[in-house]
Amino acid sequence: MSPDLFAGTTVLVTGASSGIGAAFSDLLAPTGARLVLTARDPNRLERVAAGARAQGAPVDIVVSDLANPGAVEGLLRALDTRGVVVDHLINNAGVGAQGRGAEVPVDHQLRVLDVNVRVATELALRVLPGMVERRRGGILNVASTAAFQGLPGLSVYAATKAYLLTWSEALHHELRGTGVRCSCLCPGPVDTRFFASADMARPAAAFGMQTPGVVARAGLRAYRRNASHGMSGPMPRAGAWLTRLAPRALSVRVAAGYARPGSAR
Repeated sequence: MSPDLFAGTTVLVTGASSGIGAAFSDLLAPTGARLVLTARDPNRLERVAAGARAQGAPVDIVVSDLANPGAVEGLLRALDTRGVVVDHLINNAGVGAQGRGAEVPVDHQLRVLDVNVRVATELALRVLPGMVERRRGGILNVASTAAFQGLPGLSVYAATKAYLLTWSEALHHELRGTGVRCSCLCPGPVDTRFFASADMARPAAAFGMQTPGVVARAGLRAYRRNASHGMSGPMPRAGAWLTRLAPRALSVRVAAGYARPGSAR
């Protein structure tokens, strides 16, 4: 049996304190990788790290709010001080802000851009040159099926996920022949704290909700294949393809009922 892609490498996971990020940590722990986990909540982060350590994985944690100015530079400086070289980056950190674009406070919407776009881009572009030089490793960006059409009520969020998808596809092509990969994971609704943090009611079609473990497993499968993008099952895949068949204006109208206001707490 060939060694796992992650064996003997270091994997940095952002947004690792819960949900999909925590699931990535759990799935990667037995692979022989060293894990670097970062998020804002130290208590949740330590619990996830403890679970990975119990499976034999060496784990470093860095508590950081990546939305803060200079946070990416600070994170990488902290890793450099510890002698950590990132081989694989899982850009999982993401936030949303529910509501009409003209009504949600501008600062809230800019934070969505900062975390979902600026941080993901800066982290990747700062670690990619080293990966290319070593001819191994890569980037796994976590987007959403929201990337395939406008999403009223989560307009900035959907736009950031569209950015991640198209950017990942371009990077995937650019990295051919370098030994470095890039994939983008596009799940549908996932049973995480996202809905509560975005002040959004859970989708009415709860039967389509997926667990973080199912989604993270699909992401790692796509990444191991070096696919430009991966879906987390037949329902998200079908939904994404339907947006290509329907007029864009119709896709937006259909999506308008998804981001309903309310609390998922």
